[in-house]
Amino acid sequence: MTEDAPAARAPRADSVRNRARVAEAAYDVYAEQGLGATVAQVAARAGVGNATVFRHFPTKADLLDEVAARWLQDWARVMDRRLSATAHDALAELLPALFERLRTDRFTLDVLRAGSLHPEVERARQATQRLFLQALERAIADGQVRPDVTYADLAVLVLGAAGQLAEFEDFDPDRWRRHALLVWSAIRA
Repeated sequence: MTEDAPAARAPRADSVRNRARVAEAAYDVYAEQGLGATVAQVAARAGVGNATVFRHFPTKADLLDEVAARWLQDWARVMDRRLSATAHDALAELLPALFERLRTDRFTLDVLRAGSLHPEVERARQATQRLFLQALERAIADGQVRPDVTYADLAVLVLGAAGQLAEFEDFDPDRWRRHALLVWSAIRA
């Protein structure tokens, strides 16, 4: 006679709330301060101790993966809504919106430029890339963008410009908007 394995217990409600608070705090702290932010700063923002953070996210890398996946999923929803709402000018509208998000979120630029990511984060990044590629292909088909422009071209232009602005620590919204328009001008048909 074999004993049945005990049923997995559902997490306690306070544990679920703490995990959500930590994830939300991490999202905000890393957006403001980038990768240099500490787990202690995340814990303080969440109103919990470091041990609570590490209970839910055993390493800082696990916490960063959570934040990166969440940002990419959020951005994919934004892109999907824009692609559905405005078929014709989706890319022209997405570029300034992306530059604005990169301006206000120091962590995101690092995630988009990263070479090796956790598989869940990589899946979210690929979903985001597919949506941007869809917007690019529509813009090419509509004659708005030169037919020789590739996703790689767009990535180099966006991430290069945003990366330089961030390195210069220039977060003036008008300058970021100007560079979004310069990218659009560079690829326009």
